Amino acid sequence: MAARSYSVPSLKLNEIPDHLKIGTFALKWPEEIKKSPTPIMVNLSIDAKGFYLICLNKAKKENECFDLALIHDTRTGSQVSLPSGHEYFQKNNIGVLDVPIASKWLTIYYGNTFVASDMRLIHFYFESPSIAEEWAERLFQFGHNQILRHLSSLGCLEKLHSRIINSLIDVNRKTISVRSLIQFLCKNTRDSNKEKTILRALNYLKLPCQVDSTINLDEFTFNNFFRLYMRLMECHEIDKLFESLDRKRQRYLSWENMKVFIQKQNAALNDTYTMDLYEQKAKDLIKKYTEYDGNFKEKGMSNELFLRYLLSFDNLIIDPKKLDLCMDMNKPLAHYFISSSHNTYLTGSQWTGRSSVEMYRQVLLTGCRCIELDVVDSERKNDEPEIKHKNTPVRPVLFIEVIVAIKEYAFKVTPYPLILSIENHCGPKAQAKMAQYFVDVFGEYLITEPLKTHPCEEHYPLPSPNDLKYKILIKNKKLNPNLTSKLNNENNRLLPRKQTTTSTTSSSDQSIDMSTVSSSSKNLCHTTLSDESTKSKETLFEQMSPLENHQQLVNKNPRYCVLIDDGNSSDDGTDINEINSNEYQSSTNDRYRESKATKAMSDLVHYIVPVRFKTFALAEERNRSYEISSFSEEKAYNLIREQAKEFLAYNQRQLCRIYPRGTRLDSSNYNPYIYWPIGCQMCALNYQTLDAAMQLNLGLFSFNNGCGYIEKPSALCQSKSSFDPRIRMNVENVAGYQIYIKVISGQFLCQDREPTFVDIQMYGMYGDANKRNEFLVRAKRWNGFQAIYDDIDIDSNKYSIRFPNVTLPEMAALRFVVSTEDGTLLGQSFIPIAHIRPGYRYVVLRNQMNIPIHSSSLLIFIQINVHIKAEDQDFANKLVEPLKDQTKDLNKSNQDSNNEKNQYNDIFSKMLIRNHSSFPIQQENTSAKRSETTTSSDETNWYQKHLIAASRLHDRKTLCKVLSFNDIISKEVVKRDESIPSKLRRISIDYQKKIEEKEDHFQKCLNLQYDETYVHSDNSNMANNSENKCQITSDSHKQNIEQSLLTLYSKKFTQQEELECESLNEYYDKIEKYIRNDYRRQINQIDNILQEEKSRVNEYVQSQIKRETNDIEKTEKDRNQITMLKQKSSQSNSKAGTLTSRTLEEMHEDVKEQLQINLQTNLDELEKQKAKEIQKCLEKYFNQLDEIKSHLEQLVNNNEDNLRYDNSPSPSSSSSSSHASKMRINASLAAISPYTVKTSRINSEPI
Repeated sequence: MAARSYSVPSLKLNEIPDHLKIGTFALKWPEEIKKSPTPIMVNLSIDAKGFYLICLNKAKKENECFDLALIHDTRTGSQVSLPSGHEYFQKNNIGVLDVPIASKWLTIYYGNTFVASDMRLIHFYFESPSIAEEWAERLFQFGHNQILRHLSSLGCLEKLHSRIINSLIDVNRKTISVRSLIQFLCKNTRDSNKEKTILRALNYLKLPCQVDSTINLDEFTFNNFFRLYMRLMECHEIDKLFESLDRKRQRYLSWENMKVFIQKQNAALNDTYTMDLYEQKAKDLIKKYTEYDGNFKEKGMSNELFLRYLLSFDNLIIDPKKLDLCMDMNKPLAHYFISSSHNTYLTGSQWTGRSSVEMYRQVLLTGCRCIELDVVDSERKNDEPEIKHKNTPVRPVLFIEVIVAIKEYAFKVTPYPLILSIENHCGPKAQAKMAQYFVDVFGEYLITEPLKTHPCEEHYPLPSPNDLKYKILIKNKKLNPNLTSKLNNENNRLLPRKQTTTSTTSSSDQSIDMSTVSSSSKNLCHTTLSDESTKSKETLFEQMSPLENHQQLVNKNPRYCVLIDDGNSSDDGTDINEINSNEYQSSTNDRYRESKATKAMSDLVHYIVPVRFKTFALAEERNRSYEISSFSEEKAYNLIREQAKEFLAYNQRQLCRIYPRGTRLDSSNYNPYIYWPIGCQMCALNYQTLDAAMQLNLGLFSFNNGCGYIEKPSALCQSKSSFDPRIRMNVENVAGYQIYIKVISGQFLCQDREPTFVDIQMYGMYGDANKRNEFLVRAKRWNGFQAIYDDIDIDSNKYSIRFPNVTLPEMAALRFVVSTEDGTLLGQSFIPIAHIRPGYRYVVLRNQMNIPIHSSSLLIFIQINVHIKAEDQDFANKLVEPLKDQTKDLNKSNQDSNNEKNQYNDIFSKMLIRNHSSFPIQQENTSAKRSETTTSSDETNWYQKHLIAASRLHDRKTLCKVLSFNDIISKEVVKRDESIPSKLRRISIDYQKKIEEKEDHFQKCLNLQYDETYVHSDNSNMANNSENKCQITSDSHKQNIEQSLLTLYSKKFTQQEELECESLNEYYDKIEKYIRNDYRRQINQIDNILQEEKSRVNEYVQSQIKRETNDIEKTEKDRNQITMLKQKSSQSNSKAGTLTSRTLEEMHEDVKEQLQINLQTNLDELEKQKAKEIQKCLEKYFNQLDEIKSHLEQLVNNNEDNLRYDNSPSPSSSSSSSHASKMRINASLAAISPYTVKTSRINSEPI
């Protein structure tokens, strides 16, 4: 491991030991350079919550606070560079003379930059080396705490309160001056309005409110400070939200109110609990936050406590789990984004900046996993490699110093593999030293040969980050492996055996066998490889032209195989198979000499073998995952425009590196989000420039415990996919998001400039990203401490920003940028969409280094819905509707068990509860079936303790994981037949014409009956028997038509019903098959575990027998005794092994039985759900037919009523009555469902 590799805690606040809270005596070295500096006596301590290092000047009785989050590094002992004037301690006989000063010295690198020359170097001298070592370790751990770098808004307020009480305190009186408090909150600017606001707030809190008065430290508690914060912010928007929840105007929120709020917060993205879990969470929150105010313990949350909750870690906008190591680190390296640096040694401009060893330390401390080393021959001509920007006035640093620094810091904050990208401009002798330094300094951390499980061969994937933990990979040009053996043979034949491989490489440059090559070829070779050559590349090409194949030269003299650097970019490596005449044209003679590849360096290159990119087709044909190509940002951008799908497929297989174009002399950075969506793993950026691009980079890699590796979205890693990243289209098997954002207010407690604008930027796939300043929200009011951006009703559905379709949410991210009127950055925050929690959230603003800014935040409301195309909305609603109906039934506790519908709802409710519960079905062991077979022997106890206790069969939560129906639905592993709606519509269309004809016929029959009846009523001479006969004939005909119409509907519904039921049967059969396959997979998994652990038991048995046999032979001399003891050892260990294996088998059977129970439970639930859905389908069509029948009967009855009514009026009104009657009949027919009459078909589709 590296010299000092501290374990950086994660997801846990700093716990400060008591002796560090009390403090330690130390001498602080002055930061100002003086001729005769004098150290200052101080007391060093850490505040109780772990936010600040407090330095008390004992002479002036003043405190200085150092933010732990801004501590980059701490050094003591041999790592310290003592400042000038440190001889003061020896001259004044301070400390023990025989103990080196450096061992008691502590240097802290502190600041808002990664450039060491711009940092503050804070030096302390302690009484003993142990104290210095403890402070160095503790401060580094505390400073790199993940929670400290991802504080909630409430945590930022606690941090600010700690700063106030520790930096503004009068140490002797234990008081805080009101004047100094005002200056602090106003950021040392004079603003009379803000001063008056602060004084009024202090008066309201019954604290001293005169400018010249002081506040006792006991009075200025965090509770009072929080109330001061509320008065300054006004918090009208919180009051509105509180009132919307407090319907009864009780002035507090009960757990029922909180349950409603939590439910609303979690409503998006199906992030729903059951009602029981909502209720429990609400009660837990009430209990937790009412502890701050005893008056509300029995009631609920006041508005103050509610605001505390909204600001707290419990309501963080990101899922806190994403801050820890949360991603699968067992995939090939090509499936990760890798934090990468460009020209790491530079501290400034590409042309005039300085080279610095310190930049490597600072960049590695950010978690960066790919750093660059531009290595050149020494300007002193001493064969010592140096690092500098070639052909620039930048002064070099020694190569050996850089790699020693890399060794010390490679794994200080992350254990995952580090890649060294070498730009090699060295001759053979310098390369020999480079290779030797790599081996000597890095030792076991250096990958010197491929892993046995992942050979560097075609068709093999790259190893995973877990496979390469604590390993360093070299990216340097590599000789053709096919020629390496020839190279070795040639060396052995030409050179003395005592020479090493490295010396052979350099010495053999002087002797070349050219007997079989033409004279022009000889001249070419010597011109190319000689140090004294001055010929141009054009002349060389002309000399090379007569050669039919330059491979003739290579085959004859493999020693002189060289890898030529790309003339346009030295980042591009070249394989020996890829050198052609065009590449010779692109390099100068001097570049040939600098680009020789020695075998010693070549042998250190594995998994990251640079080659010059030709075509994607050639790369796919070669299928070498270990090859990597480097692209300038412009070249990569052109490839994305022209061959996006091919580029994406390339990045699924192998690595690529993107570097800034050469014209970025100011060390500015390109936008990495142009290249991440295409899968480019290493976007190398200039860490010395904290521009927007670097802020994106720091934001992305701050997740997953800041380990430097971020897992790519699965859509970017699927080898067989039709996904085209250039086109705005939904990704296969990925649900897009609709995102709505309302920016409500901004809180800026210590800000002297108005936060005028909030720019909301979307990054992601090319169709999802928006332009900068496209969604710019302007402040409507600013009271000096809080800005109001949206004063509409807080609970309304009006949103500031809308993103209607984010096609690949895993790749997308939001960035909030707050700026002044003139564009000055006040704060920003980068949040991946996949990590966002919707609802009312506070966004903590960060500085350019991605560190939270004191008490600066935005209150937003964010809603995230699954995007559904308009044409699929009806179908989606039909799929969702059963779930909604069943979810409503979760609140019904006393249902009739004999009611079949309620029974189905209960069953489905249990499935929902189980799906969202952390406990699988019957996860606990239901039987005490396992035998308690034990022996009294020590061997058995040892086996039980070490092998049984460590068995993976104990992990029931993983091995017996239940795959429920809801899991399958949510993951969409089995899809319904999407063609069913169109098939149902087709059946409707087929029957529609016949139905229309029958409906028209039925309509005419009704009209005819009415007309005949009306005529008969006017003709009083008509015989009664004739009228009755006509009436009977009309009724009979009408009934026949009605019956035939119902028969048509019945046939139509029967066909639709059969089709839908058949589809449901197929769908549930697929789900059953999937569940059974998952069960078989689990069985195979535990079978494999059993076999592996039984094999391990046998290995332990044999190993133990062998060990005991050796001990017996060493201690005993009597042969008989030796034989007897050997037999006894063999028997006892074999018996213990057998018992252990039997116990493992019993554990295996228990797990298997549990899996069988889970399987049967799943199948039973599936069958009930299937029966429920089929029953619902049958009821749907039965109800539709019954509804049509009812409508027809009602229509007939209405017609008969009209007949009786219209027989009574006078003839003068007959015409109008006839028209009115027909209108009533038509209106009655129009009331029939959409598949019965023409009038309704105008505005609706047939089913």
